Amino acid sequence: MGRDTSKEAYGRGLNSIPLRFALLSFVVALACGGPLSFAVLTRMTDQEPALAAAAIALGTAAISAVMMLLAARKLTSTIAAIQRSTDAVAAGRFDEVVDVDCACEIGGLAESFRRMVKRVNASIVRMNVLAHTDLVTGLPNRAVVTHVLNLAAGRTQEPCEGALFFIDLDGFKAVNDTYGHRTGDELLRQVSRRIVVDGFGRQPEELASCTNALGELIEACPDDLVVARFAGDEFVALMPGIVALDVLRARADAILAALRRPFRIAGHDIVIGASIGIARAPDDAPALGDLISLADFAMYVAKARGKNTAVFFDQDLRDLVREQAELEADLRIAIETQAMELYYQPKVSTTNGEVVGVEALLRWTHPKRGAVAPSQFVPLAEKVGLMEDLGRFVVTAAIRQQVIWAAEGLDLPVAVNVSPRQLEDPAFVPELLELVMRSGVRPELIEVEVTETALISDYAETAAKVRLLRQAGIGVAIDDFGIGHSNLSHLSRLSATALKIDRSLIERVAEDEKAEAIIRAAVEMARALGLTSVAEGIETPQQAAFLASARCDVLQGFLYARPMAPADLLGWLAGRGASPVADLTDGLRQALS
Repeated sequence: MGRDTSKEAYGRGLNSIPLRFALLSFVVALACGGPLSFAVLTRMTDQEPALAAAAIALGTAAISAVMMLLAARKLTSTIAAIQRSTDAVAAGRFDEVVDVDCACEIGGLAESFRRMVKRVNASIVRMNVLAHTDLVTGLPNRAVVTHVLNLAAGRTQEPCEGALFFIDLDGFKAVNDTYGHRTGDELLRQVSRRIVVDGFGRQPEELASCTNALGELIEACPDDLVVARFAGDEFVALMPGIVALDVLRARADAILAALRRPFRIAGHDIVIGASIGIARAPDDAPALGDLISLADFAMYVAKARGKNTAVFFDQDLRDLVREQAELEADLRIAIETQAMELYYQPKVSTTNGEVVGVEALLRWTHPKRGAVAPSQFVPLAEKVGLMEDLGRFVVTAAIRQQVIWAAEGLDLPVAVNVSPRQLEDPAFVPELLELVMRSGVRPELIEVEVTETALISDYAETAAKVRLLRQAGIGVAIDDFGIGHSNLSHLSRLSATALKIDRSLIERVAEDEKAEAIIRAAVEMARALGLTSVAEGIETPQQAAFLASARCDVLQGFLYARPMAPADLLGWLAGRGASPVADLTDGLRQALS
C-alpha cells in the first residue's frame, strides 16, 4: 500500500512531531534514568530499591516527555503558521501574511517564504495589469468592459445602473495610413487623455479600474467613472448610477469639443472628430449588460447623420434596431439563396465613344421591401461581417455572366468592386484565380477595383496580391482616387492597370477650380504611370467636355447609361448607334480634335 499523503494524514497520531519528540524523550529518559536510579538507591539503603527506582525513572521520563512536548509544540506552531500560509497561496489567497517572528532557523524560513510570496504577488499583479490594461493608452481594455457588462447582465436582485458612452473616432484610419502607426498610437494616447480630462473633468489615476489590489477583476458594479479603450479607435465610458440627461449631454458635448481641437504630433497638426452613441440603464435597457449594442447602434446613427455628433438611444432608434435586425436576417438569406443580381454600367472611351467595358454593381430586390439601395445593405454587410460572402457572390456572378457572354460571342471586360476586408482575406486571390481558370474566361476580361486606402493600409501584402493578379492577366483598378491619402511612391511601384477618379471630384467640375486642377493632375499622373484614367459619375455634358479636354481615357456615368440588367445591356448595345448620347460623344470628340 502507498503512503497516505492526504492533508489530514500529516501531523496526526504518530505523524505528530511533538508526540514523536515526547515519546523519544520518554524512552531515552526511562532507559537512562532507570539504571541510574537503581544504582543510586542501592548505595543509599539496604532495602529493595527496584520499586523506588522505577518510580523515580518513570517520573523523570514523564517530566522530560512533557517538557519536550511543550517545546516541540512551540516549535511546530511556527511551522504550522507557514503551512497555513502555503495552503492559502495554493488556494489563491496571496495576501495572507506569514505571522512568524523568530530569530531561529524557522524564522529565516518564514522570511524566505515572505519574500517568495512578495515576488509571486508582484508577478501576479503585473500579469493582471497586462491582461486588463490597454498598452497604448493605459486605460482599462475591452476585457474589463466585457467583464463589467457580463456581471451586470447576471445581476437580478440589485442590477447595475448607469449610462454608457460609445465613442468612435472620425478619420483615425486616414491618420494611421498617412502618418504611420507610431503617430496613430500617440494620437490615441492624447485622445484618451482629452476624453478623461476635458470630457469628464477627471484625471486618469482617479478613475475606477474595476480591479482589486492584485489586479484581479472585482465581482461588483463599478462605483465610479470607467473609461476604457474598447477596440481600435473605439472608446467606452461608463457613468454608474442614475445620471440626468442634461449632464450626459454636457459630457458628450465636452468630449466632442475636446476632440475637434487639432492634435500636435511629430510636427503635424492632426484634425479628427468623433461620433458618440449614448444608452442608459434602466431607461433604455434593464441593466448595463444590454447597453453596449444599443450605444454602438446610436453611434452608427451619429455617423450617418454627418459625424462629429452625439446621439441618444431612444424609441425611434429601438424601432430602427428592430428593422435593421430584420434586414440583416433577410440579407443573410438573400446571400445564401443568391437572391441578388448584378447590373452593369457601361464605360465609354473618350477617344472614339466605344464601350470599352462595364462595371458590375450589386442590386437587391426584396420580396416585401422592394429595391434596397446598396447604400443601405452594403454598410450593414460590413458591420455584421457579411462582406466576404457578399464579395464572393459578386465575383462568382460576374464570371458566370462572362461565360454566357463569351458563348454569345461578346467580349466585354467586367470590373468588380472588392472591399478592403475581402482584399485582406488570404483566400481571396487563390479563390479568384481558381474560379477564372475553371470557368475558361480570359483573365484580361476581368478587372478588380480596390480603393486607394485599402491599397496603402498594408502595402507590402497588398502589392504582393496585386502582383499575383497581374501575373495571371487580371486587371487592377485603383478606385475612389482623390478622396484618400495616397502614398505616390507606393502607387508608382504598384502594378495596377487603371486609376478611377472619384465622383466627388467630378460633380464639382465647372464649380470648383481646385477640383478641376486635381482631376487634371490625376489624369496626367495616371498617364505618366502607364495607367488608364477612368472618371465615374459623369452626369452632364459639361463634365464630359472637361474630362475630354483633360485627356481622361474612359468615362462612366448616367450621361451615358444607368446600370442595367444583362438583357437590357445587350439591347442598349445593339441600339447604341442611334443613341443621342453616342452622337453627343462624337460631337465632343470632333470639337476637341
